[in-house]
Amino acid sequence: MSLPHAILGLLTYQPMTGYDLKHHFDHSVNYFWSAQQSQIYRELAALEGKGYVSSCIEPQEGRPDRKVYSIIAAGKRELQEWLERFPQVLTTPYREELLVHIFFASRLPLAELKFQLQRFIRERQEQLAAYTAVDGMISDPVKIPGHPDESFYWRLTLKRGFAQARADIGWAEECIRDIEKQEGLRETGDERSEER
Repeated sequence: MSLPHAILGLLTYQPMTGYDLKHHFDHSVNYFWSAQQSQIYRELAALEGKGYVSSCIEPQEGRPDRKVYSIIAAGKRELQEWLERFPQVLTTPYREELLVHIFFASRLPLAELKFQLQRFIRERQEQLAAYTAVDGMISDPVKIPGHPDESFYWRLTLKRGFAQARADIGWAEECIRDIEKQEGLRETGDERSEER
């Protein structure tokens, strides 16, 4: 995923400040691509330097002026070309710190590992609740000039979030059951449980 192209995509909806863009990131694409405020401002400056966006200052009474960015023709062309260029490999390299902890968890008490997996389940359940809230917000077709029924496409990405969260919860629950079996073996003194 390309952060500059995500910014260009969001700017096709309406002109926005860097603050507005961060808000839209947090309430839309954040569940599959997050961005820090500093990254957004850095990319906006680069996009403006490449001639993909333009900016104007909007004075505000009693508050700092707003710098509002708009996508221009070259930016629309760049976004369209990028959209049409799917990567050769559609899966991205996978990194997850939790799995590294689990891989080497023979050095931890089983109870600690179980506790961390329970934490993971709670986090994923919270994400499911957040996805449900997003789904509710986009339940009515969103009409944006030039972009009919955006909610249909947004929902396609949301389905992936739901599926991944549910799969993660199922995996963690299965791991907890395996840990509990292992704990039972250790309590009965089965020597095979100690072999590694």
